[in-house]
Amino acid sequence: MQAMKKHTKLLNDLNNFIEIKRLIADNVKTLDKIGDDIDEQRREIERLEQLNTPTFQIKKMQDNHDIKATSYNQLIELHQQNLITLWKLSRYILKQFKHFSENEIKEYNLADIQASIKEQSDKIKPKFIDLLKYDIKHIKD
Repeated sequence: MQAMKKHTKLLNDLNNFIEIKRLIADNVKTLDKIGDDIDEQRREIERLEQLNTPTFQIKKMQDNHDIKATSYNQLIELHQQNLITLWKLSRYILKQFKHFSENEIKEYNLADIQASIKEQSDKIKPKFIDLLKYDIKHIKD
């Protein structure tokens, strides 16, 4: 029964890891599009400034641009937090592999999965300062 529990737990966490990675990849595409929109709006404002467009119209566009840029920066911060959460999940998954014997790892072909999770974990490992900020923020919450 204990063996089944650890297999089920590992499988559930691996599924969560894969789903979170997919969601983060979708978020990156969205952030990229928003960033492009903000850049395009900035270029449009600069173009209008060169054409001596009325200040009121430019000011309105700049205000809109500033709101989008602020929102974008907040989304980037959330994205960073999501990456840290994914990294923490990957570390947790790697710890679960310690509960499997060498024979179980070979029998269930877990070595490749373990290596893949380790590689991905190393790629998304946050800087110490970012991890510290994340932990402090979550202590406050």
